[in-house]
Amino acid sequence: MRKIELTEHFTKRKMLQYSLPSIFETFATTSFQMVDGYFVSNLLGLSPYVAVGLISPVFFVLYALGFMFGEGASALIAKVLGEGDQKRGCEILSMTTVVMLIFGAAVGIVSAILMPVLARLVGASDNNIVYCIEYGRMLVLFLPAFLINSGFMSLWITAEKGWLGMAVSAVNGLANVVMDWLFMGPMNMGVRGAALATSLAALIAAIITIIYFWLPNRSTLRFTRFTFRDLRELTKICTNGASSMVDSLAGNLVALMMNNQLLRYLGEMGVAAMEVYQYVVELFMAILFGIANTTITVAGYKYGEKDRKELDDLAKNNSQLTMLCGVVLCLLFLACAEPVARFYVGYDEATCAMTVRALRIMAMGCTVFGYNLFVSSFFTGIGNGLVSAIISFCGSLVAPLATMFIIPAIFGGDSIWFSIPVSNLITTLVCVIAMYKCYKQKKELW
Repeated sequence: MRKIELTEHFTKRKMLQYSLPSIFETFATTSFQMVDGYFVSNLLGLSPYVAVGLISPVFFVLYALGFMFGEGASALIAKVLGEGDQKRGCEILSMTTVVMLIFGAAVGIVSAILMPVLARLVGASDNNIVYCIEYGRMLVLFLPAFLINSGFMSLWITAEKGWLGMAVSAVNGLANVVMDWLFMGPMNMGVRGAALATSLAALIAAIITIIYFWLPNRSTLRFTRFTFRDLRELTKICTNGASSMVDSLAGNLVALMMNNQLLRYLGEMGVAAMEVYQYVVELFMAILFGIANTTITVAGYKYGEKDRKELDDLAKNNSQLTMLCGVVLCLLFLACAEPVARFYVGYDEATCAMTVRALRIMAMGCTVFGYNLFVSSFFTGIGNGLVSAIISFCGSLVAPLATMFIIPAIFGGDSIWFSIPVSNLITTLVCVIAMYKCYKQKKELW
């Protein structure tokens, strides 16, 4: 396959081709997470599986910090590369990596100490709080490695080494699966073994990433010396990457609230059904996440070149591409709902039936989700972090919170599953308005 350069014109086909490494990276990571969930559910039972579902959003709130650093740095690095300053790009990469490691260590230690309190806050009962603490504490102690992995999902693409990033993710996933089986099967380590397997696999991937960029390589970027003056860019990185952090942060806060609502209306079966959805939704929409991640780099580079025509074409082509993919993925999700439910909770018929219904309803949200992701990433790429953050804030927090409380209050507890597709439609309206007001009406972007 011919290598595509950032200097080229991006058609729909070329954008999809350029996004393949990121798509496969997301696909590999998510597919192995699905296997992780399978082991926990089928080897340990429903109660530990629900406990993992309750505490996981706490970890992913912290994991989201990596997206903020990584995508914010990717947009800035792509911009300076478009301006022809490769040395500056390497300095920004190095500074961002060091900050992620130090920050991750500090936050991870504090979170481990506070884990019993956090477990109670997310609704853990006396029956599953021990599982919550064991699983959550193990993950946060390895937070620096997780931040490197989440941050470099975008940085691998900016370095024009997306396929290597995908390979590292595959190593991460394979190691996770092998250690899951070993720790929860023959070694009988329970939930702690599941968390340890995930953490060690993340550590292996992070070490490979750091070694690659530390040693001489053929990529556009590598680690180099930087000065404390470079820390001035940190504000710009965090501000521009805030939408990615807000998106994931708000999404996991919503997940916490959703779990509480599900416990209230449907009990542990509702939490288990939502956990199945969370495991598989990213797999079905890996292509949409891949396009969104790539959009940041491409838009940032074209913005650095001050090429308005290329940005116009990118906005048009990706809007059409993500909407088409969304419809196809929705149909695929509907067809696979029952097999997926039986894969995870087939040992409990009542939970399985509820999961099938939930998956089929929530699948409708796939149709417009990709467009929402693209628009947010597009504004991140052109340096308009504020608009991107507003879109993410609406799609990940405001709309879901409103719908998850209003819909079941009016139509009954079992209707809570409709909150996801309805909230996605509301976010799409915000995206259309943002593209028209903040982009289409402006003749210039600089």
